[in-house]
This record gives sequence, structure tokens and C-alpha cells, in this order.
Amino acid sequence: MNTLNTLQLVSVRWWNANAYYAISLTEALNQVGYYSIAGGRENSPPIRKAKQFNLPVFADIDLETFNPISGIKNVLRLKRFIQQNSIRLVNAHRAEDVFFGVLTKKLSPTPIPVIRSVGDVRPPKNHCLNRWIHERGTDYFIFSCRANYDRYQSVWPIFENKSEIIYSAIDTEFFQPRQQPSPLRKELSISDEEVVIGIIARLSPVKDHHRFLRAAAQVASQAPQARFLISGEEAQLSHVDLKEFARELGIYEKVIFMHRDDGLDIRDLIDCLDIGIVSSSGSEVICRVSVEFMAMGKPQVTTDINVLPEITEEGINGFVVPAKDPEAMAKRILELVNNPELRREMGKRARQVAETKYSFPVFAEKTLEVYRRVLDRHGV
Repeated sequence: MNTLNTLQLVSVRWWNANAYYAISLTEALNQVGYYSIAGGRENSPPIRKAKQFNLPVFADIDLETFNPISGIKNVLRLKRFIQQNSIRLVNAHRAEDVFFGVLTKKLSPTPIPVIRSVGDVRPPKNHCLNRWIHERGTDYFIFSCRANYDRYQSVWPIFENKSEIIYSAIDTEFFQPRQQPSPLRKELSISDEEVVIGIIARLSPVKDHHRFLRAAAQVASQAPQARFLISGEEAQLSHVDLKEFARELGIYEKVIFMHRDDGLDIRDLIDCLDIGIVSSSGSEVICRVSVEFMAMGKPQVTTDINVLPEITEEGINGFVVPAKDPEAMAKRILELVNNPELRREMGKRARQVAETKYSFPVFAEKTLEVYRRVLDRHGV
């Protein structure tokens, strides 16, 4: 194990893409021999997930609190933990985390660098304290996509020489193309001739399932071999809502609806598909499922929201269409439905892109390059 010990602070209250970025980075660093610890509130979703992956955790803090007494305890506990565990660098993943990280740094006898990874869609709050934290307190920034960098830079043009864009990654050993026929397709009575187009996302308006279904209706009218799959946990929408809409569009019999709480391995779902879809109209500063599609060798059609046009290489591993435009989406889906050779070639290239750009080893090395650069600047 190398001596560059790092602490990843992640105070996310639910298991979302931001939490995934932090915990997957912790896992990627440990996989390549760099000791990294996930820090957050005991029993919070990110810490539970870290324990599930057998990652080291520090859960004696609550960075979500606004209580002044608890805040002081957080700083003292952070300071003690950093000293006792020879932590050389703190990587904060939320605004709350960077506040406590910077405060601890300023009160420590031997200040250590604080890096902020920006993996949420919120722009920074434009007030004096927050600008000081960003400009004077934080040593470096890692943005999860170019869109995030641009959003921050538009508020304060201070990030050009102290930031890097590092995309989220997945375990490409865990997500691999499968060579055997999909058992799930057989279970769902999907024939070899049918082409399955699917979206795997929580049922929320921002994921825009309704426009996906509108695109599906257009595709179904021109390609009788097309089938559609929607899988996701219910949030602001329900499966009943979407089923009713599919009936209104006249494609109910063409659409398979699957809950995500039925114990299905997501790899089985992706393996069942011929084409992956990300139809979001917002969010997506980190898009795990897009990279999972790539890693399993599936071409995809995505919208042009935030990170999606940055990782979906037009005509290489998929197509990018304007958000909220079901006609454009239908056109690209049809292009793939009617051209099995194009699907195969795009799928093959998608796997190559995932391995070379979005694997855990690449994620770890790009982040370590930033860590070393920051430590060198500080003479640590």
C-alpha cells in the first residue's frame, strides 16, 4: 500500500450519483493500492454502501448538521482522525464537506490540501463566505463534467488554473459484454428477431420517460420488430402512470415494465437490451448507466444534457439528440433498429471507450495525478 492516504468526505443523504462518485473513487483508489477512507455520517447511504464494499470508513462525524456544538465536534474529530491516520489530502464531495474540510485545515498545525470534487448540478451560492472558501480555502477542484466547470466558472471566473475535469467511472471487470444469449429475454418471451430498446432510470420527470414513450410510439409505427423496456424504482412517477400513457399512445403491448426492487441484477437488464436510452431533460452531471451501457457493449441514444454529450461520442458509441425532442430520438433509434451491423460496431466501440476512458484504473490514475500535483505545489 502506498503512503498517499486520503479521506473522501461525502455527506449525501441518499444514494445518488454524487454519492456514487465519491464511493467509487474510494474503491478505485484502494484497488490500485492507495489507501482511501470514506468519511460521513454513520448509517448514511454512502457509508452503508462503503461498508458493503468492505471499504475503510470514518463515521464519527455528521457534516449534515447546522448545530454549532456538533460543528465544533466535527472539526475536532476530523483534526484528530487526520493526524492519527496520516491523511495527506482531503477530498470533499459536497458543499457541506468542503466547509468542514477547509475549517479543519485552517485550524490544524500542519494544514493539508483540500480538494473539492463537484458532482452535483447546483451552482455555487454567490456570497462572500462561499467565495472565500472556493478561492482561498480550497486548493483544487475536480469537476465531473465540462458543464459543471462552465456553471461554476460563470459564477466566479477563478477555476481555470486550479481545476481538472475527471469523469465518473465504473468497474469494467464487473460490467462486461456477455457472450451467451440473455436468459431474461427468454423469460420475457422476446424473440431473437425483436430489437429491445430500454431505459433504466428512477421514475422521475427529469428522466423524461414520457418523451421516451412518445419516441417509442413513432418507432413502433415504422419498425414492428421493436420492443421497449422501462425499468426503475418509483419516485415522483409510478409504473401505473407510465402504463396508462403507453395505452394512450397505443403501444402498451410493446412495452415491458419492470420494477427495480425485484432483485434483478442491473447487468441482466442491460444484457437484455439491444439499444440503451438516456432521455433525461435535466440532471446527469454524472451518468452511471450510460457508462454501464458502454461497458456491456450496447450502443445508446442520449440527450444533450450536461455530461451526456461529453461521454457519448456522436456516431462512435452512440447518438446524441436534443432533449425534449422525441422526433429526433425516434429517428436515431430507427437508424439503429434497422441496422444490426451498426449496432454491433457501435457496441464494440462503446466497450473500448469504457475501458480506455471510464474504467476504475483510469479514474484512479487521473485523480492521483491531481493529488500529486496539489501535494507538489504545497511541498508536502
